[in-house]
Amino acid sequence: MSARGEQAAAATLARLGLDLEAVRAGRVGVDALAPLLAGSDGAALAAALGELPSPEVAALLVALEPHAGERAVRKEIRRSLYRVGQRGVPVPAPPAPAAAPRTPPAPEAEGLLSLFDGGGDRLIWIIRPLPTGGALLIAAQVNEPEGLREVSAGEASRKQIRAARQQLEAESGLRLVAADWRTLDALLVEAHVRAGGGTARERDYLRLRPRLTHEPPRPPAEPVSAQVTAPSAEESAALAAGSAALLEEPELAPWVPAPEAAAPFVEEIARLRESPLVLSRLAQEERVREVLRRAAATLFPPAVLARRLEGTAYLLAETGRALAARRALAVAQLLGARPAAALDVPLVALLAERAVGSLLAQATARTEEERRGALVVTPGQFLRDRASSRRARTPG
Repeated sequence: MSARGEQAAAATLARLGLDLEAVRAGRVGVDALAPLLAGSDGAALAAALGELPSPEVAALLVALEPHAGERAVRKEIRRSLYRVGQRGVPVPAPPAPAAAPRTPPAPEAEGLLSLFDGGGDRLIWIIRPLPTGGALLIAAQVNEPEGLREVSAGEASRKQIRAARQQLEAESGLRLVAADWRTLDALLVEAHVRAGGGTARERDYLRLRPRLTHEPPRPPAEPVSAQVTAPSAEESAALAAGSAALLEEPELAPWVPAPEAAAPFVEEIARLRESPLVLSRLAQEERVREVLRRAAATLFPPAVLARRLEGTAYLLAETGRALAARRALAVAQLLGARPAAALDVPLVALLAERAVGSLLAQATARTEEERRGALVVTPGQFLRDRASSRRARTPG
């Protein structure tokens, strides 16, 4: 420290009404000096303090810096701290900034998912709590494989949403199961694109999505339950062999295609039975099986059925049916690996037979009724009647 520098500092402090020795000894605090920093002599005061290299002055400079409003004054305080430190005086670290009051995280959104019906439709609900105390409900109907059919959004109280859910389950038996909302959001984005990405209000999820989130969507995938593990390749074959039991689950009971979709295959099998060609039973069964194979591929396309089974597996797992869930996952895996062999899976074979069989039984009953009152005999009936009369004439 130079004598000239201390004299200049003493003069500045005296002009500001401050005693040099009192400042050097730390008897003048921040409360007294902070107002002076805001005046025209703020930078001069900071420079003067730098000429008084004592631990008390170093601590005072550090404490004064947050009170300096002008950039030039803060710069002069840092320069003085540097000079004090260069003269061997320890400079304390500045105080840590006060932690901002922690705001509680916003409540997480919720997701709800229903089962697939016979036409491949299901419901997706996403509920996001609002600061007002209510909630935003986004409700959508999604089809596999056609995509988004309808979506709407509205604000309601939690009580109203709970009542709507209870009414839905009571009147339609449609159960909604909790699922990760981000997974459902990704499915809705995918469904929007799959439906053509139109801007019709009733099918435009991307118009509503900013009310829910601004995060980029996840890659689309069916939700995965923590209650079950996906079967290995070795397990899949055994589980799929018992997959016919899945039709005992009420969730799969509606999986029957519309009669008009199955009608062409019913008619084809009926024509095979009425054909004038006399085929062996084995040959006729093989032809019927070929029709059923095409019916399965058309009415239950492997990729579509696999996706529906993955979604159903989640619902089964979340409602305590682990074995059924793993069977559904096993069939989905096999359909993805060998779609051409779909009819070899018992579940697929039964779905196809159930879709065609009931209509075929009705058609057969109608045909028999009509035949009893008809004068014209079909070739097939003629051949069967002739064979029956020959057997009757053959001596026993």
